[in-house]
Formats: sequence, structure tokens, C-alpha cells
Amino acid sequence: MPTLTDSKNKFQRGLVYLFAILASIGIAPFVVIRYLNGQVVNAAVDLAIVVIALGSATYTYWRGQATQLVSNITAALYSAGAVAVAHLNEPIFVFWLFPALLANFFLLNPTVALLANALAILAIVPIAARLESATHMFAMISSLLICGSMAYSFALLTSRQQEILQGVAIQDALTQLGNRRAMNEEMRLSINDHARNQIPATLILLDLDFFKMVNDKFGHSVGDGVLINLAGLLNRRVRKTDRVFRFGGEEFVVLARNTGLEDAAVIAEQLRAQIELELRDPEGTLTASFGLAQLATDEKLEDWFNRADKAVYQAKQLGRNCVVVAD
Repeated sequence: MPTLTDSKNKFQRGLVYLFAILASIGIAPFVVIRYLNGQVVNAAVDLAIVVIALGSATYTYWRGQATQLVSNITAALYSAGAVAVAHLNEPIFVFWLFPALLANFFLLNPTVALLANALAILAIVPIAARLESATHMFAMISSLLICGSMAYSFALLTSRQQEILQGVAIQDALTQLGNRRAMNEEMRLSINDHARNQIPATLILLDLDFFKMVNDKFGHSVGDGVLINLAGLLNRRVRKTDRVFRFGGEEFVVLARNTGLEDAAVIAEQLRAQIELELRDPEGTLTASFGLAQLATDEKLEDWFNRADKAVYQAKQLGRNCVVVAD
């Protein structure tokens, strides 16, 4: 399932491609027309825009994603080109700057886009100053400022909504811990770190013992309270470098980063003892069974997780409330 980041990058990729198409169709003919009319400088500006636009699109297609560098180049090219066209032609050509002001907020983060747009509008001031009246001058600058301000407000709102949606996409609604999607992403990062620099990582899986009985006896509201308390306990007791997730139901995962099996076993035993000491339902103490697996060389994410999951099953078979290390 694609993430919000994937969707945003796909959208930015589309903008880069669209700009290349528009440059080829709408600007390339002017290269020939201006050159034949003796407007060599204008033709050179138009040619530069077309070449860089096509180059950015080709590079984006080759990489399979719109890198921030390409987005920066596209935004700078569009803004600078619009300003240059306005200076080299009649004041009416300032209209080319309006789509540039909007595009910048799609290609750049809102703060950088705001700065880029402010510089572009500032570069238009000399053109506005040459208009026949102060009314016309202020009308031109005001229209650009209003366009930029409205685009900035929209970009801020969109950015904040995306942050909220991103949080929802990777966060468990009940416990506020990372969910399975977030866990998979962190596991992939650990796998990459291990492949590049042999940095160890160990998965600690824990499953509450007899949790179904809690729901059956006292209801799901009590069961939910137990899960929330367990999430809070784990967050308090793990190290700052560790990551905690709710995998599903009563199963939780601690990703012990930069940690070998021996040290992770100590962490797991401390968590087991703390759960037995602190976690309660209306009838008394609750316990959890633990399974550990250290990431092996060239191991796939699913295999790594399955080894830890099997260790949890072994802990259940051994009587629960214990820690089992995977082979």
C-alpha cells in the first residue's frame, strides 16, 4: 500500500513531467520564432528553460522519483524564467509569474517557497515602476502578493493536514504507539544499517498471557485500559534509542536498535519483571511471554519477525511469563 510520502512524490514527479511537456509545447516554438526575429537573448532564455526542463524530467524518470534537487531546480528555473521573460518583453508578460508562484508551493516546502516567491516579486518591482501610473504599479504588485499569500495559506493548510494524516497512517489509535506500518519501516531501516555498517538490531516480541480472559470477564473497555497501561509502561521502561509498536491485539514489539542478543535479553527480562509487578486487571497480576530474534546477515524482514514470533510461541509452550531467544 503506498504511503502518503509516495503519493506526494508521485505528484511532484507529475509536476516535473508536466513542466517538461509544457516547456516543449509552449516555449520551444518561441525559441525559433525569437531567433528568426533577431531576439537572440530571448531565444537563449527560452532554450535554456526547455533544455533544463527536459533534463530534469529525464533524470526524474531515470531515478524513479522526484528528488529535492530536481524540485529545487524546476522551481528556480520556472521562477527565473518567468522573471526573465517579463524583463525582456512588455509588462503584460508578468502574467507568466502567476503560475510560477503557485508551482513553487507544490515543489518546495512552504517556507522556502515563500522566500522564492518574495524574491521573484521583488525582481518584478522595476517593471512595475515603469508603468504609466502609480495605480497600475500597485495593482501589479498587489495582485502578485495576493496570489502568493493565498497560495502560501493553502500550502500551510495542506502541509498540516498531511502531517495529521501521516500520523494516523503510522500510529495505533488505541495506544498511540507506532503501528505495523511504522514497525515495518523501522525494521527496514535497521536492515539497511546492518547491511551497510553491520549495526546489530534485535526484535523483542511480547504477548500478554490469557488476555482473552480479561476481555471475556470484564469487557473490552477494561481490556483496552490494560493495553493502554502496557503501552505506557513500555514507553517508560525502554531506552530512548528503542522503538515500541503495537503489532495487533495484545501483541507488542520493541525494536532494540544497535543492540545484540545478549543485551536485548537483559532488556526483555527487565520488561517481563516490570509487567508482572505493575500491570493489573480487576483480579490481579498480568504477565507476558517474550520472544527475541537478532537480525541475521542478509535476512529478510518477514523471516526476522517470524523467528521472534516463533520464540514467543515457545515461551507460551514453556508455561508463559518467560523470555525465549530464537535460534
